[in-house]
Amino acid sequence: MKKILSILLAPFRVFKFHHYLTLIALVAIGVFNFNTTLNPTIQQLRQEKDLHQSFDKWWNEERAEEFKRVGLTPDKNTKKQEFELYKERYRVENPTPIIEDRIEEMKGEFLDWWENQGGKEQYAAEHKSYPTDKQFEEERNKWINNYTDKFIRYRWAYIPSRGNTESWLTCSLLLPSAWSYIFFVIFFMFALMQLEKRWNTLYVYAYAIVVAIISGFFVDLLIDTSFFNQFASGRYMGVSLMLCFLFGANTFDREKDAIPSYVCKISEFALVISMAIDWFLNPGIFNAVAAESPIFFALGGVAGYYMPHRSVKLATGNNRENAETTTPGERTRKMISKGLEAANNGETENAARLLQYGLTSLLQEEPIKAQDVRDSVNRIVGCYIEVPSTQWIEWGTIAKQKGVPEAAIVLLEKGIAKETDAGILRRARFDIGELRIQSKLDVNVAMEYLSKVIEDNAEDKLAEDAKKLMEQGKDILAQMAFAPTRKFKPTN
Repeated sequence: MKKILSILLAPFRVFKFHHYLTLIALVAIGVFNFNTTLNPTIQQLRQEKDLHQSFDKWWNEERAEEFKRVGLTPDKNTKKQEFELYKERYRVENPTPIIEDRIEEMKGEFLDWWENQGGKEQYAAEHKSYPTDKQFEEERNKWINNYTDKFIRYRWAYIPSRGNTESWLTCSLLLPSAWSYIFFVIFFMFALMQLEKRWNTLYVYAYAIVVAIISGFFVDLLIDTSFFNQFASGRYMGVSLMLCFLFGANTFDREKDAIPSYVCKISEFALVISMAIDWFLNPGIFNAVAAESPIFFALGGVAGYYMPHRSVKLATGNNRENAETTTPGERTRKMISKGLEAANNGETENAARLLQYGLTSLLQEEPIKAQDVRDSVNRIVGCYIEVPSTQWIEWGTIAKQKGVPEAAIVLLEKGIAKETDAGILRRARFDIGELRIQSKLDVNVAMEYLSKVIEDNAEDKLAEDAKKLMEQGKDILAQMAFAPTRKFKPTN
């Protein structure tokens, strides 16, 4: 189970702060789409429930009694017939909340009004001319649009036949299907994390937003052609074209080998999947979106080819030559120094990368230089860098094994400040307590950590060891209390 959980959580270990913010935004979009899509269905279920409840009440209190008063005994067949009649009356007073079904009903209602209830004559009187079939459709669509505009999934979507270009700003927030949403979340995060290795992260977001907005314009151009004009009344929404643009940018680059081959293959595969979803799973107008996907992929490729890389400090040829003459230990210390300098300059990502490699290498040296470890650890923990809590705890455990208790304590305490896993947290507290008692470094604090270990579980082997250490701690505190040069106040 732990192995499976570790695999599932593996992507989150490389997430940065803005990745979590992006993920929260994607979840919010998902909740929004889930609510707007399923709300009519939920209302329909409630309406069906109300229909049956109201009929049962009416049948039991009124209609069945009427049959009995005239000497008839109502049976199941009679009740069924009465229910169908009741349902027809109920539907007149309570139209279906399913928007698509209601639109079909409204088309029939409008035709009946137009042909049989004076609608055609009223139009002729108002416009001083007899209406054509085209004018009939215009009036019918105007009436239906007044109804659909009440709903976000229609009001925010772009409908080429209506020409509501203001919806280009909002249609990308709507997703046409659950498949489209799942695909969007997975592959947008993939494209973002790959592109920001070459581009500034803000450029990635800017491209995504701009392309998502202007995609409606390109869909409109294709809908004007004869083949796709049949979808002019469809609702365009989603971010398929924006994703295809990012896939293209992830595939092409001016510099050879700048993009790993697996990233190119995944991006090309994602293009095919996106087109398949739009062509086979999403309705009507998304066939046009599928047809335009390769065009946006190519546009993204052009952007990927010409966009300059983000500024990265690369080693020059002279630096490489100098590196060959330096020892591994010197290179490790230079890496830590550069990482600390980057942290002071606010380059948190570069600093985190350098300091992680540097401190890991420093702890692996044989023989280990304890003073260098202590000095480096004290400086690193004071920096603002994004390092997972498990990494701090891992470093602390290595420092403990290498016999540098002061550094181990600092690293472990840094790690437990953000650690949420109860098992890891408990073990780290035990290690801190053990180190402090063995090194006689603030024994009172050690006793507090060990007490928490026992509080979590007083029956296992770790708790037994913690109790033994606390006995040692009490002896140390007693000795300190009677020492002539120092005065300690032991706490219970």
